[in-house]
Amino acid sequence: MKAFLFRAAFAAALAVSASGARAGDGVTNVLNTGECAAVHQVDISWKFTPQEITVTQGDCIHFTNVHNIEHSAVGANREFNTGIMMPGATALLRFDAAAEIPYICGVHPPMTAMLTVVAAD
Repeated sequence: MKAFLFRAAFAAALAVSASGARAGDGVTNVLNTGECAAVHQVDISWKFTPQEITVTQGDCIHFTNVHNIEHSAVGANREFNTGIMMPGATALLRFDAAAEIPYICGVHPPMTAMLTVVAAD
């Protein structure tokens, strides 16, 4: 069963990798930091660093694969998906809706983290 889940998650991440990051409701794939109220860094290696992050609506997260193998960041309910990120690759996503979003590495599902987006004042 674990092998099936791993293959399914890998296939889903691979399908997205051809077209880049995908964003759902309340999440926007942005091209530059000028579209962000603030920018927060998440590095991806054998874990997400930091593993818990809180941002404000309108803030962006700059995901960077700092490892020597491919990774991704995928919302547990597909709120967002960076696509497969090769070593050194980045994705910049803006979070516009308040939410609590657990996320995983689509390539390595045991890698988990938590994102909290709080309402802007």
